Amino acid sequence: MPPLSSAVQASPAKNMSTAQKRTAIRIVSSGIAEIQSKVTFPRSRSDYIIAETKAFALNAADNHQIDVLGGSGSIVGCDWSGVVLEVGENVTEFKPGDYVYGLCHGGNSVEPEDGAFADIVTSKESLTMHKPEFLSFQEAASLGVGLATIGQALYWVLNLPLPSPEIPVNSGPTLLVYGSSSLTGTIAIQLAKLSGCRVFATCSAHNKELVKSRGSDEWFDYGLPDCYERVNEIGSSITYIVDCIGSEESSIFCSKVLAPTGGHYHSIKAPLPKSFKASRPEKTAVATTAFAYSMAGERFEFPGMKFAADVAQGQFAKKWRGIAEDLVASRKIQPHPVLTRNGGLHGVLDGLNEIRSRAPRGHKIVYSRDP
Repeated sequence: MPPLSSAVQASPAKNMSTAQKRTAIRIVSSGIAEIQSKVTFPRSRSDYIIAETKAFALNAADNHQIDVLGGSGSIVGCDWSGVVLEVGENVTEFKPGDYVYGLCHGGNSVEPEDGAFADIVTSKESLTMHKPEFLSFQEAASLGVGLATIGQALYWVLNLPLPSPEIPVNSGPTLLVYGSSSLTGTIAIQLAKLSGCRVFATCSAHNKELVKSRGSDEWFDYGLPDCYERVNEIGSSITYIVDCIGSEESSIFCSKVLAPTGGHYHSIKAPLPKSFKASRPEKTAVATTAFAYSMAGERFEFPGMKFAADVAQGQFAKKWRGIAEDLVASRKIQPHPVLTRNGGLHGVLDGLNEIRSRAPRGHKIVYSRDP
C-alpha cells in the first residue's frame, strides 16, 4: 500500500540491499500477470517491515487487480505469512525473526512493490500481526484480508462496539451475514458475536455446519426460493447486514430482510450494488461499501479514481491490529478451513485461473512457498 519513504533499521544478522533481487508475480498488462525474477528489492520505509514469505492465500480481489485495478509492473496479491527480515525505524511491534502474517495492497499503481505474491514482501506495521505458535503459516496466511475487511466493516463503518468479554451474549442488535461460508463471512459471524450481536447467516446447505460452528444463531439456505420469507418469519428486526457477496442478487435479498424501519446494509465488495437502494430508497435504509486498502491510511489509485489518504482510518487500523492479533492468539477467532497446496508462485498463478470461474466456498486456497 502507498508508503512514506524513510530509513530502515536492518537486522544485524541479515543486512539487505536494494541491489538484491526477488521473484514476484507482476502485472504485465490488463488481464495478464507472470512470474518475474530480478524484481527490485523493497526499499526502506519507516513504518514498514520487510519479510521472507512462507505461504500465500488467494482472493478474488487478486484477479480483480490483474484484470481491472492494478497498474502494469505492480506486484499482485494481498494475503501472506512469513518471517521478518528487517523493520523500519518507526516500527515498534516487530523485530527480525518474528513469525508474522498480514495484508498487502497488491496491484498498487502508486506503490507497485507492495503486493504479497513474492518471495520477499514489504508490509505496513499496522496491517501485520504476530503468528501464534498453534497456527501454521498456511492458516495464518488466510487471515489478513478477512480481519481487515470485517474489522473495517463492523467497527469503522457500522460503528458496532469493539469485541469485549464484558458485552453480554445476544445483548445487541440482530446482524445478518450474507455469504457466510466465505472467509469474510465466518470472520464476520465470530466478530459480531463477540460484539454482542444476534447473528443470522445465509449460505448453501453444504456449508451449514461450518457457519454454525462459528457461532451463528440462525442459519438459512439462500438456495431456497422462499429463503427471505423464512428469515422474516424468525426475525423482522435485522438492523445490520454484512453482504460478503456484493452482487445485485445478494443486495436484492438483503433489501427484503432489512427491518421495515430501516438499518445499515454494508457490501464488502465495491462498487455498491445499485439494486439495494432501488429497492430501499428511504433514508433510514443506509447502504455503504469500502475498500480495505484504506486501512493503510495512505493514498491509492484505481483507473479513473483517486483516493486521498484516510489518516483517521489509518489510526483506527493501528488500534484494530492489536485487537485482532489478540483475538486470534486467544483462539477467540478461528481461522477459515484452508486447502493447502504446494507449488509456490507457479501454483498461485494456476490457482488464480481456477478461481476465476468459481470462487471457493467453505475453504480458503493457500499455497506454500517453494523451499
